[in-house]
Amino acid sequence: MYGVPSDFLRDYVHGVSNEGHRYLGAHFIEWNNQPGVRFLVYAPRAREVHVASNRNDWSNWKHGLQRIEEGFYVGFFSEYREGDSYKYVIRTHTGEQLWKADPYAFFSEQIPGNASRIYNVSGYKWHDKAYRKQVASQNFYEQPMAIYEVHLGSWRRWDGSDYYTFDQLIDQLVPHVKDLGYTHVEIMPVTEYPFDGSWGYQQTGYYAITSRFGDPKGFMRLIDAFHQAGVGVILDWVPCHFPKDEHGLAYFDGQALYESEYWHEAYNKQWDTLNFDYNRRHVCNFFLSNARFLQEVFHIDGFRADAVAYMIHQSFSDSHHHAIYNRAAISFLQEVNTQMGAVPGFIMMAEESSAFYGVSKSIEEGGLGFHFKWNMGWMNDTLTYMIKGQDERFDYHQKLTFPMMYAYSERFILPLSHDEVVHMKRSLVDKMPGYYDEMFSQLRLLYLYQYTHPGKKLLFMGGEFGQFREWSEDRSLDWDLLDYEAHMKTLQYVRELNSFYRSHPALYTQETTWDGFEWIDVDNRHQKFLAFKRKGSDDSSLIVCLNFSSLPITSHRLIATDKTYQVLFNTDDDRFYGKHQGSRGVITPQDGQLYIGVGAYSGLIMREEKQGER
Repeated sequence: MYGVPSDFLRDYVHGVSNEGHRYLGAHFIEWNNQPGVRFLVYAPRAREVHVASNRNDWSNWKHGLQRIEEGFYVGFFSEYREGDSYKYVIRTHTGEQLWKADPYAFFSEQIPGNASRIYNVSGYKWHDKAYRKQVASQNFYEQPMAIYEVHLGSWRRWDGSDYYTFDQLIDQLVPHVKDLGYTHVEIMPVTEYPFDGSWGYQQTGYYAITSRFGDPKGFMRLIDAFHQAGVGVILDWVPCHFPKDEHGLAYFDGQALYESEYWHEAYNKQWDTLNFDYNRRHVCNFFLSNARFLQEVFHIDGFRADAVAYMIHQSFSDSHHHAIYNRAAISFLQEVNTQMGAVPGFIMMAEESSAFYGVSKSIEEGGLGFHFKWNMGWMNDTLTYMIKGQDERFDYHQKLTFPMMYAYSERFILPLSHDEVVHMKRSLVDKMPGYYDEMFSQLRLLYLYQYTHPGKKLLFMGGEFGQFREWSEDRSLDWDLLDYEAHMKTLQYVRELNSFYRSHPALYTQETTWDGFEWIDVDNRHQKFLAFKRKGSDDSSLIVCLNFSSLPITSHRLIATDKTYQVLFNTDDDRFYGKHQGSRGVITPQDGQLYIGVGAYSGLIMREEKQGER
């Protein structure tokens, strides 16, 4: 009826379908030579469904929908126009009347409003064909990946309060990310959510780009601008849970529809939300369609799936012994990874904090099929070490070396994310012990350790200039700090570190095999010193030396060699707010030994000098 195929209705409820966005929701169509809007909603246990809107004075009875097969309701009305607001009024068999936003709406009212809005997402003219063709042809495992994580609502604000629009972000955010040399931007959830304090992770409109910053075509323009700047766009994607807000998905037709019938399975006490029930095919198809919709319509380059550990472990928050798996969730994740993995160049990454085997293994190997997993172990161990004072670091040296024991068990992202700079954890620079200058020295050393350790890189906004205050979704970053030398030079440091990383294949190739890494000095806890070699698939190699001590290291015998080496990068350079200590330039061996110096809380990268370089 009204152009909705019966096969789709049946597959959506009982089979496999990733076409929900093409039929469900409000769509402009022509029926019997009459233009108008078709509404289609799945509410199998509803007694009646009506459309209430600004077109009918929010009447709960004028625009009734007709029940058709498989529990869908459909209707066609010629009076609706783009931008109109509406809700579904669902009458249950107990006489209850529920006013619900459309799960498949493409747009919503601005908060505090929560009605859906009719919107045509087609018609945007893209300018990113060259970028997408290039990405589709590349093996991203062997490409540099430096990700800038951003929360659009607090990156900058007008007068400290009003949000930047998508178009204003094009003017300022895109050049900032490009200038710093990031390969990708990861945008924290941007599909509609009612509560700012959830940071977007509690959503009511998975198909509606939030109206906080503009309309969906404004978001298309932002993504298009990133692509034209050579920057990929990854979205935080939240298929784990949803809020209990009355207008949302919770008990949508008066009974459990997106959640389990059983409260102990439905209720998520960690976030006071409701868990999706992946035993229901329509729930899986809701997300298969959603992933396809965001990729095809908005040209998204990848997803970071949130809270995967919670999804795949039953009662994850109750215990640290997670032996009971949610098989339906595992099957769903494998299904969506199979679908999106077939899109050339599309990246699927997981925030997964348990020791579950094979998050980034192929499904054929028994894995979940993600391309990358966030390395939460590396992050926890590294920050645990960095916050320790000098007297304690001797006993925590293994925190720096242990992550290499499992570095090749998965394909990893090394995250320094938003979660590490909130809830009294302090900002990255404020975590560092010592005096003011020492805090910045250690921040630079932390970043060098991250960029030289196997794994792709991620840094949350504000870290690029040493934001001192914790992050809050309610305020802008403290950009006025760039008036101060330490912060301005930290920004320069991150810019040059990204440039160095992207131009040296030894730092981003061979990241899944020991062929790309070799320890030189691993157990030197007395000097708080590490040295290792990174080796690229192009036969290039770099030596990395890291001094986590407050004392400079001088005349340190590193390796036996008769080769001359050249220092390419030194975190203690004065242009980075350093003290200009440690080796620099060309280092000539003495009596068959290579001796180096490394400044306090500093690191350097060097390579064997090539003939004719001087």
